[in-house]
Amino acid sequence: MSNVTTSTNKRKRIFYYDALRTFAIVFVIIIHSSKWFAVYEPVHSLYWTFSASWASLGNVGVPIFFMISGALLLNRRYEIYSFLKKRLSRIFIPFAFWIVIIILFRIQFLNDQPTIQSIIEIVFYKGFVWYVWTLMGIYLIAPVINSFILDFKIKGVEYFLIIWLITILLNTLGYYPIKHVELGYFAGYLGYFVLGWYLDNKEFNISNKSMMIYSAIVFVVSSLIVVGGIYFQLLEANYYLTIWPVIQASSFYLLVKSCDMYAHESNASLTKRFVSFVTNSKLGQAITSVSVCSYGMYLTHYFVIWWLIITNDQTHILDVRSPFKWIPLVFLAAFLFSWSLVWIFSKIPYLKKVSGT
Repeated sequence: MSNVTTSTNKRKRIFYYDALRTFAIVFVIIIHSSKWFAVYEPVHSLYWTFSASWASLGNVGVPIFFMISGALLLNRRYEIYSFLKKRLSRIFIPFAFWIVIIILFRIQFLNDQPTIQSIIEIVFYKGFVWYVWTLMGIYLIAPVINSFILDFKIKGVEYFLIIWLITILLNTLGYYPIKHVELGYFAGYLGYFVLGWYLDNKEFNISNKSMMIYSAIVFVVSSLIVVGGIYFQLLEANYYLTIWPVIQASSFYLLVKSCDMYAHESNASLTKRFVSFVTNSKLGQAITSVSVCSYGMYLTHYFVIWWLIITNDQTHILDVRSPFKWIPLVFLAAFLFSWSLVWIFSKIPYLKKVSGT
């Protein structure tokens, strides 16, 4: 595993986790930047297909975030109170700060009503907040799952994941829930959390080079299937609890991990030279910085998208029927703004705690 030391975090970091976090926030901003354009186009049109395809790729981001959390937090011995205090505070304090800003922004510029009901909707239901509440819920149950893994190790996790995948398959086929049989205990986002630890610790009987190749093929093929499924309206926009994002996220996770592992076991490979170049260059520093800022970026990137929507409603400065041009520009604007904002906050003593880093 490759390790880098940064000024933002003096501890040694595992680089492929940083790479995965960076890809995850890129995917998330892609989906939020592109789905806006899809609503303006007729279904099955060229522009609609282009926008919806990018949105389908972006759906990989949230599962990867859950998987990284599981890989880093499970199978460790810790005291429950200390774990919850540390984890929940790191998630909730930045969320509480930015959600206040979001409420004020939406009331001022998006015509949300300054009522209790409207505020409750913003805090719990609107936009991207569902991920934060889901992550908090997973953290609350994490000590229980952690104890299970400490006792039963890989075999216990495989038992859990088999049941989870069965419910995911049933959900994909439209047979969930089955009459009077409640399988929801295993069918939620917790599965991604456990899956991340499993993929990080399972010893597969395959070389890292082969894993890298096969994972890349599976990711590309499954992503093309998803694009086709959305085009023919066989999949809905939010399909996290179906089999396809499981395959996409798992294959992408293994692709990045095996690429890093192969680079450090092969002395003369092109992969090693590439990974070494990225790790030790300004690009590697940027990847680490984005990784550190990724949660704060998740909380703040929508400001740019909302501002563009407001501006476009008033001035029509954006041609929403030209997604080939505007999706990359909206993505870059949201990405660079949120990264810069969170990075600046992280450098200010009184604001670092709420920055999301």
